[in-house]
Amino acid sequence: MDDDLIYENNEFDENIPYISLDLGIDDVSLIAESIRDAAKNCHHDSNKKENLEYLEGFLTRVMLEYRFRVD
Repeated sequence: MDDDLIYENNEFDENIPYISLDLGIDDVSLIAESIRDAAKNCHHDSNKKENLEYLEGFLTRVMLEYRFRVD
C-alpha cells in the first residue's frame, strides 16, 4: 500500500504526533472484528458508535485493498 495515505478525519491536527503500526492482515481482520462487535454493543453513545463504525469501515477497506493487491 502507499505510504501517502489521506487521513479523512476532520479533527486531524498535524501538530500532534501520530502512531504508525505494521500489522499482518490477520491482525487487521481480528481488530476489525473486535471493533464491529463493540459497535454493535454500543447503544449508550452515538458518537462513539459512529467512530467505531468509521474505523471498522476503514479497516475493511484496508483488507479489501490487501486482497486486491495480493490476489
